Amino acid sequence: MSKQITVIRPLKESAKRIRAAVYARVSVKSERLCDSLENQIKHYRETIGSDPRYELIEIYYDYGISGFKSSRPGFQRMMEDAEKGRFDIIITKAISRFARNTRTVLESTRRLKALGIGVFFELQNINTLSQEGELLMTLYAAFGEAESEGARMHTLMALKKKYDEGNPPRQLQRSMGYSKGPDGEFYPDEYAPLVVEIFEMAADGYSAGKITNYLNAEGLKNHNGCSFHRGSVTRLLRNPAYKGDFIARQYYVDEDRHLVKNGGEKPMLYIEDDHIPIVTRVLWDKAQAALNAATHKVQPTEAKPLPLTDENYPYRELLFCAECGHRLSRAIRAGRVLWECSGKTKFSKNFCSGVSVTDDEVRSWLPLDGPVYISPTITKGKVTGHIFSPEAEWGKRHSKKNHVVGVPDLTEQNYPYMNHIFCKYCGSRLRRLINNNGTITWICDGLSRKGKSFCKGIRVPDIKLKPLAKLAGDFYIGKENVNGKESYGYSRKPDRD
Repeated sequence: MSKQITVIRPLKESAKRIRAAVYARVSVKSERLCDSLENQIKHYRETIGSDPRYELIEIYYDYGISGFKSSRPGFQRMMEDAEKGRFDIIITKAISRFARNTRTVLESTRRLKALGIGVFFELQNINTLSQEGELLMTLYAAFGEAESEGARMHTLMALKKKYDEGNPPRQLQRSMGYSKGPDGEFYPDEYAPLVVEIFEMAADGYSAGKITNYLNAEGLKNHNGCSFHRGSVTRLLRNPAYKGDFIARQYYVDEDRHLVKNGGEKPMLYIEDDHIPIVTRVLWDKAQAALNAATHKVQPTEAKPLPLTDENYPYRELLFCAECGHRLSRAIRAGRVLWECSGKTKFSKNFCSGVSVTDDEVRSWLPLDGPVYISPTITKGKVTGHIFSPEAEWGKRHSKKNHVVGVPDLTEQNYPYMNHIFCKYCGSRLRRLINNNGTITWICDGLSRKGKSFCKGIRVPDIKLKPLAKLAGDFYIGKENVNGKESYGYSRKPDRD
């Protein structure tokens, strides 16, 4: 009896799924547009993620960044991932979401096309890999750019008319202590008493730094729910809006759509008694006089500091901190050359309270016979000078203080990006800071050496920089607020460019 055998043929192998990326962008930071961005991301996760033709690799996005800007962190990360071959196609809502100027659209899509990656614009139904795709895309992009430029010109004309009529737009609600009423006027709010207290402290001779320390020690927050910084306190104290006056067009948008400080390029308006003041003119003037007196105590030198060479500073390798034993490094503040504890700047003030001595004082000690360990002399709680001890004498009672062990050596092998990371705001190099718990942070060297008047700075945990290890080129690191959360991003150029 023969057996009947049924041959089961293998199913036909399904076509390979297309690896897809998505790009989304909204240009203005607002609650409404934040919801729009979240809805876009949700839409693409549901549609592309469930489409059997596609394998959704990643959704890239930028929030609150104009399409005219080339330094968009999400967009740049997408382009770099394209170079790595992570996906086959990019899906985006419209050409205007991809970029707002024709040049960026064409350069980016051609670069992607050379990599074999297409861009599909849903609204225009264009795939850049098709034969007619680039022609149609160029036309749509040009029309979109012209439309945006026309809207911009209408906005500028409307603003000019308001300025000509002496009624410029005001954004006083951004200043702590003011809120906009239903009638469109600005009124002092619940933060006004705190503003008065800050001005009273300044008038009594407290510096902006001491006021900042007091506010933060008391656990007080500003109108945005954030801690205070010396720069923001200084700007508050210098703002004539608090005495009821208003300066219009302190900043303006240039031809490249960058917000720049008005240095006289555009006419400015000073309007007295523009709105309800929070402090009296007498108090405001007293605070300014006290701030000016404190500023004049340290006059910047007109001479440019000498290059950091052994010829100019023959003692540079001989100065050490008596507290921790680490070498003093040169810093320039308000035009003055200082020598400061590298143990404090490399690690933290918890590691060493540090020492800071002027170059003029060091030169008064010359000649030095060898390494010296410097400590401050304190009289009634104030540093009144410095004393130093020879190395042999200091070493009898002290030894160099070591930080957390187990931290990788500062080499390019351990940190491939160490010579390629810079502050987005001032262009200064980022340097390594070892925290007391053994973690590593990279901080703006311009901020630490020249102060907040030079740059607001950036502090980046080392773990956030690990993705840069395999990328080539220089990176300018910044921080921005995305969906209410702070996130780090990078660009290829600093803001000042």
